[in-house]
Amino acid sequence: MRTRRIFSRLALSILLAGAPVAALAGLEICNDTAATQSVALGYKKDGQWVSEGWYVFDPGQCLTVLSGDLKNRYYYVNAIADGWEFDHQDIAFCVAPEAFDIAGDKNCQARGYVTHLFRKIDTGETAREFRYHLGAYTRPIAPLD
Repeated sequence: MRTRRIFSRLALSILLAGAPVAALAGLEICNDTAATQSVALGYKKDGQWVSEGWYVFDPGQCLTVLSGDLKNRYYYVNAIADGWEFDHQDIAFCVAPEAFDIAGDKNCQARGYVTHLFRKIDTGETAREFRYHLGAYTRPIAPLD
């Protein structure tokens, strides 16, 4: 009886050791709008500003754009969709028309990029993961009368 209990616990331990473990979400962005959104992200990496994009989000879709524990308190986001406007702030990063991963946030045009304005995301002082909702700062453009 004792041997059977030890064997059962050992089998359960082996089974659980092989079970998948949920990874930390890192920075997750959710598109809670009715339009497909193209999103760019800016942040500090190894002491240097970087920007990357475009992440394409269908309506209702959430994607993890940075996995693992967050390294910064602040991240910066820009969203673009036909017929929609994003409430950005005056925080500039370099972007490109197609997929991009750009080091540095200065002299965008001289380096062949375009400057876009981003909005700051404050994840808090100790956050390891954070979910950002685009709908809070994105709205349909009002039709002209």
